[in-house]
Amino acid sequence: MATRVLGERYELHERIGSGAMGEVWAATDLETRHAVAVKLSKAWTASEPELALRFEREGKLLKRIKSPFVCALLDVGRTAADVPFIVLERLEGETLEQLLDREGYLPLAETSAIADQILQALVAAHGAGIVHRDLSPANVFLHRTAAGNAITKVLDFGVAKVADASAVPTGNRSTMGSLPYVAPEQLGDSAKAGPRADLYAVGTMVFRALTGRMPYGDAQGMALVVMKREHEAPTIDEATGEKWPAALRTFLAKTMARSPAKRYASAEVALAAWREAVRGKGPRLAMPEKPVDSTTTLTLGDGAPRRAKRSRTT
Repeated sequence: MATRVLGERYELHERIGSGAMGEVWAATDLETRHAVAVKLSKAWTASEPELALRFEREGKLLKRIKSPFVCALLDVGRTAADVPFIVLERLEGETLEQLLDREGYLPLAETSAIADQILQALVAAHGAGIVHRDLSPANVFLHRTAAGNAITKVLDFGVAKVADASAVPTGNRSTMGSLPYVAPEQLGDSAKAGPRADLYAVGTMVFRALTGRMPYGDAQGMALVVMKREHEAPTIDEATGEKWPAALRTFLAKTMARSPAKRYASAEVALAAWREAVRGKGPRLAMPEKPVDSTTTLTLGDGAPRRAKRSRTT
């Protein structure tokens, strides 16, 4: 590929990700010589005003969120062809989805730090009046630092909801987000998703991380929609056949409750409940001797192959 420079500053190198509306490129900031990531809207979105506006809004929303656990915005701009792009910090590592696909499930000590930092990201986002609406393991990145540690970063606020007049309409009764992780009230109408919908997604990710399975098993499509609307999720004890700490069962039951009114009142309350829950000891899982605090990082290791994928049996 011929060298391509955006805004006379950002030199693109290789495409590292692609979605329906945009692509992510590894790039270099020619002014600072720092490695960055450039999220570039696909040219066809220019003919769809709502989609182009939603892409630009992601940059505006990221400016409002101040958290080390959200991928940092560095710049925004447009190409010579008037295609919008945003510049983000360059992350090294893998998504939570990639880790879970490889490992099967995670020890509670590892899960506790990841969930703690996701919830801290939500405290900041919700405090800025922003609901993510698309939290899933694919949008949680385990960033590897130069020291070999990892810090959790929440990605992709492209379909986020804001509580002001600048919000972009989501269309007539449309569902946004990854179906296995969206809250029941979000099904069929994502405009109804409030901050507690994000907490539902966190609970579902924790459930999957600890058990190696989804709350409703292999249900997909309309079968999953019906189960989410009509049935509470099974408890972690029912899913694994093991007895887990009461505080952990309560955390999952409240975050994944069908009714938003039965979930934690806020991300701050959920974060405090999570830190209390991980004081207990889960079955056959290594536990930290004390709650994970906001500065804890995850060690990724020296890059050697990790153990074979694990699975839980009931």
